[in-house]
Amino acid sequence: MAQLALRGVSAAVICSTPFQRLGKAQARVFGVTDLPLVMIPHPLGGIGLEDVKQRANHALPHILKLLEELQA
Repeated sequence: MAQLALRGVSAAVICSTPFQRLGKAQARVFGVTDLPLVMIPHPLGGIGLEDVKQRANHALPHILKLLEELQA
């Protein structure tokens, strides 16, 4: 994602809450300190389809807000 953002392509990273610090650190390392992180509840792996849908529904408003900001 950082490579996309460095090339001018709008990008965001969806990650679960325990990885927020790591996501911010990696964005800094790759020189994309403003890379948006869309946080979802942990865990994502090893869960059922309904829980995955809940996490997607949790992320959707944040992603839509990012898209609106890009159009402004």
